[in-house]
Amino acid sequence: MSFFLILMLLLLIIFIAVLTSVLMAQSRRVKRWIYIVLLVFAVGGGFFFYSYGYLSSGTSPADALLVALRGIIRTARMFTLNNDYGELVNEQGAQWMRDHLLPQIVFWLCQISALVIVQAALLSLFGWKLINWIRLHLGLHREMYLIKGGDKYALMLGENIATQDNPQRPPKKEGLVVFLIEDDDDEKKIREKTAHFGGIVQVLDKKHDISHYLGLINPGKWNRRRRKYYVVFTQKDTSAPEDIQLTVEFAKEKAVDPKNLDIFVLASSEWDQERIEAITQAKKGGHRKYPYTIHIINEVDLLARQMIETHPPFECPGLNFNETTKTGIAARDFTVMILGFGTAGQHALLRLIMNGQFVGSRMRAIVVDREIEHLRERFLHRYPSLGICCKIYFKNFDVRDKAFFELLKEINTIDYIVAALGDDGMSRQAALDIRLCYERKGTALPLVAVYEENGSLHDAGQNEKVFSFGCREAIYKEAVIIREETDRMARIVHEVYGGNPPWQELDWILQESNRASADFIPAMLRLAGLSGETARKQQALTNDPDLAETLAKTEHLRWNAFHAAMGFRPISIEEMRQRFEKYDGEKNTRAHLDFCRRDSKERLQVCLVIWDELDEITQVYRELARKVDNVDEMNRDFKKNDRSIIKSIPNFLRAAKEKKDATP
Repeated sequence: MSFFLILMLLLLIIFIAVLTSVLMAQSRRVKRWIYIVLLVFAVGGGFFFYSYGYLSSGTSPADALLVALRGIIRTARMFTLNNDYGELVNEQGAQWMRDHLLPQIVFWLCQISALVIVQAALLSLFGWKLINWIRLHLGLHREMYLIKGGDKYALMLGENIATQDNPQRPPKKEGLVVFLIEDDDDEKKIREKTAHFGGIVQVLDKKHDISHYLGLINPGKWNRRRRKYYVVFTQKDTSAPEDIQLTVEFAKEKAVDPKNLDIFVLASSEWDQERIEAITQAKKGGHRKYPYTIHIINEVDLLARQMIETHPPFECPGLNFNETTKTGIAARDFTVMILGFGTAGQHALLRLIMNGQFVGSRMRAIVVDREIEHLRERFLHRYPSLGICCKIYFKNFDVRDKAFFELLKEINTIDYIVAALGDDGMSRQAALDIRLCYERKGTALPLVAVYEENGSLHDAGQNEKVFSFGCREAIYKEAVIIREETDRMARIVHEVYGGNPPWQELDWILQESNRASADFIPAMLRLAGLSGETARKQQALTNDPDLAETLAKTEHLRWNAFHAAMGFRPISIEEMRQRFEKYDGEKNTRAHLDFCRRDSKERLQVCLVIWDELDEITQVYRELARKVDNVDEMNRDFKKNDRSIIKSIPNFLRAAKEKKDATP
C-alpha cells in the first residue's frame, strides 16, 4: 500500500509540474514545443500500448487493421479524460503489462500527458484569467513592470523590456510585464500581441481607480517581497498626474519600501510635468511626503538626448582637445546652429547647452526660424539664465532664403547643426543644401542632425556626418526608458557626496542633476585622454593638478548649464541671507540651510555663477552654517564639490561595475 501511495504521489507531482511549466511558460514558442512533445508522447505511447495489448491477446495478423483502428479509438478516448486500462490488462496475453511496473508507469505518464494537454487547452481557451492570476501571485519573478497603456509604443516598450531590447530573444524569466489598459481598448487584440513575449493584460474599468488594481496585482505585501516594481505611465495616459498621486499614496499606505518601486512617466505637456514634479517636492515633517523615485520623461527631450549620446559635442574635431598634452581645454568656441525652433529644436538646443560646456570655449548658438519673434521671448522667459553659459543669436528668416546661405558662407566654425523644421521633407532638404554649400566652400562639414518625426529606425554611426534622429522606435527600449545603468551611476555620484539626504529623499530635480553628472562622465574621460577601462584602474582621474583644476571648472560649467536648462535663475548673496532669515520651517537644520541657497520649486540657486565667484558664496554660506551650529556645512566648499566629482570618477566607474556584477 505504501508503495502504491508513493507511486500516486509521484504521478501527481509530475502532473502538477508539467501543467505548471506549460502555464508559466512566457514564450509562445516554448509552449508550442512542450505541447508537441506531450502530444507525440501521449499519442505514440497510447497507440502502442492499446494496439500491442490487443495484438498480444492473440489477434491474427489479418485483423491488424481492426486492431489499429481500436488502438486509435482507445487513444482518442485518452483526450476525453477516459482510459481503458482495466479492459487492456484483462486481455488474454497482456500479462507482460500486469506483471511489470515500468510499462504501467509509462502508460500512466501517457495518460497524464493527454490530461495536461486537455487541461492546458481548456485553460488557454476559458481560463486565461486564472493563468494570469497564477503568474502574478505565484510566479517567481524578481521584477514586475506595470505599463499603463496599450498603444503601439506601450506594446513596443513592453516587448523590449521582456526581451532585453532584442525581440529575437526568449523573454527573460525574472521579469513579468503587465499592461493596464482602458475598457475601450481592444483587449483581445492586445492580448494576442503580448502573448508571444508573455505579457499579461489587465483591463481597468471606470468603477475603480489605479490603486484598486495595484492592490489586486499584489495585495498589500510589496514591502515583504524581494520583487522590484516598475510602474510606467505612457504618453497616451492623459490622467498621469492623478494616477501617480494615487500610486504613491497606495505605496505609502502599504508601507512599500522605496527601493522596491520606481515610477516612470512620459509627460505629455509642460503642465503635466509641473504637476508631477510637485508630487516629488511635497514635504511633510521636513522630509519628502512620498519618497519614491519618479522619472519624469519628455519624449522629444529623450530623442534629443539620444542624438547627443550618439554624436556627443566633445567629439567635434574643431574643439581639438589635445590628448598628448591632456590640457582638457578647447581650442576654440563651440558653435551650434538650430534650424527650426519648435519643440524639437528647443530641446535639441537645451541638450547641446548641457553637454557643450568646456574650458576655453564660449558656447554660441545661432537659431534660425521664420517665426522667431513669436518664439524667442517665451523661450527666454522659461530659461532666464541661459546667457550664463551660451550666447544665443536669433535669426528671423527662412532656410530657403538667400540670407541663410549667405550666413553659412560667413561662418566657418560651426560644429553642430540641427535641422528640425517641422516637416521631415524640408529638414532633409535643408541638410542636403548645407552639405552642398560646404562642399563648394571646400571646408569640413559639421555634424548635421536631421529631426524626422515620422522617420524610420536608423542606427546612426559615429562617423556619419549627416544623420537622422527622432524615430520613436529607437527610444521605447528598456535601456533608454528604464536606464538602470545611468541611475546606478547617478546614485553612486550622490553617495560620493555623502548620500545625505538618502536618494529617495531627493526631489526629481536633484536626482536629475546626479543623472546629468553621470551622463557627462564620457566627456570627462575624453578630456583626460582616458578610456573607461583605464580610468577604472586608477585611484584618481589625473595626477596633474592643472588638468584636475581644468576638469573641475568644466564640471562647474556643466552644472551651471544643467540648472540653466532646467529654468533656474541665480540669486544674490543678499537674497540668500534674506531666505535664511525668513525660513518658516524647523530652524537650525540642514533643510534650513538648503532653503537659503537653493529652491527646486521656485528654480533658485545661489551657485549659478562663474567659477571665480564661488569663493565669496562659500564664505557667506559658512557664516550662516555657524549661526545654526551645523559643523558639516561649516566646512562646505563649493569649488571642492566640483573637484571631488573629478577625483571620484574612477570610484564611480568601479562601484558601478561592482554593483552591476553583483546584480543577479
